[in-house]
Amino acid sequence: MKYFKKYPIFFILVILLCAVFVGGTAYDVYLNMQKNDAEKKLNKAMSDYRTALSEDPTQVAIDASSANIQKLKDYLSTLEKSLTTAATDIFKPLSGKEGYQLVEQLRGMVNSWRRDAKNLGISVSDEMDFGFKKYVAPNAEPPKAEAVEAIWKQACVLDYINKKLFACKSEKSPMAIISVQREILPEEAVKEVKKRVSRFARAKKDDTKGDNFKIEDSITARKPGSLDTLAYRFIFTGHTDVLRRFLNQLKNFDAMLVVRSIGVKPADIVALETEMAISNASQDGGAFSALFGDGGDANAANAEGQQSQEQTQDGANGENAANGATVTAENRTPVVTDNISEFTVVIEYVEVVKDSPKQEKKDEADAEKTTNKK
Repeated sequence: MKYFKKYPIFFILVILLCAVFVGGTAYDVYLNMQKNDAEKKLNKAMSDYRTALSEDPTQVAIDASSANIQKLKDYLSTLEKSLTTAATDIFKPLSGKEGYQLVEQLRGMVNSWRRDAKNLGISVSDEMDFGFKKYVAPNAEPPKAEAVEAIWKQACVLDYINKKLFACKSEKSPMAIISVQREILPEEAVKEVKKRVSRFARAKKDDTKGDNFKIEDSITARKPGSLDTLAYRFIFTGHTDVLRRFLNQLKNFDAMLVVRSIGVKPADIVALETEMAISNASQDGGAFSALFGDGGDANAANAEGQQSQEQTQDGANGENAANGATVTAENRTPVVTDNISEFTVVIEYVEVVKDSPKQEKKDEADAEKTTNKK
């Protein structure tokens, strides 16, 4: 203590130097720990880099992959050509890019469809617009320029299917087209207003005689990013052989047409005759009657004839049973003959989406960001 009092400055310096030494030693230990952590992170990063480098394809692998992708694209194009051999006959050149030019061409096509059907003896309403009423009706607004090509493509496919449908008419079989409907395209930018309605009201609202319809998700072949389709619904009447010939023509695989659903029910002859007679009164009000027989009591006559045939059949069966004969398919008299049915056929034209789905999503995201900024 006497030395501290005698040499205070010396001892203070010694204490300060000891404190500096201890502090320096602690800081050195801290830096050493930081160094070890940094080395561990560096080693992990180097390990990840070596792993990624080993898994990264070389230029040779990239070239081989690109060649394989191109080969697959060529094979896909070959399959499309083999499945759509009539592509040159289906898609006709569009004379103009403006909406009013498309309207004129659509009106010409609709008039041609009506004329061809009537020339073949097919009953078609004069008001039948084959799903394009919103464009071919008087004073209708033309579509936007962005939708012209898509609508024309849809019309070309419909023209091709209509030719197959018209070709099903034979001299002995009566035939009538009730409605031809198409699905509204996304390019037409028609927003669907969804309202909460009851199941009964929804079923009643589904007008099978309207111009447009929406294909059900449960039956469509459409898959975003992979397959795109153009949907149509045809409602026509005739004998069963008309439907059979129509389906046989569609199975030729000259175009990528897929039948998605078929509905069959007895035709309401009186209602059809009345409707066609009213719509065709200016030309030939009895044309439909000539096809389906006499008018107002057609259903009653059919029912009475069926009852008479049933009585005849029962009598024949009783007589055969009395004589000990067995009723077989060969000697059985048909109970119902010359039936007129109403057929509902939903058809899709299938196209393969070749664009990258990721790129489409990226473009949509960029467009959404741009819209939000505005």
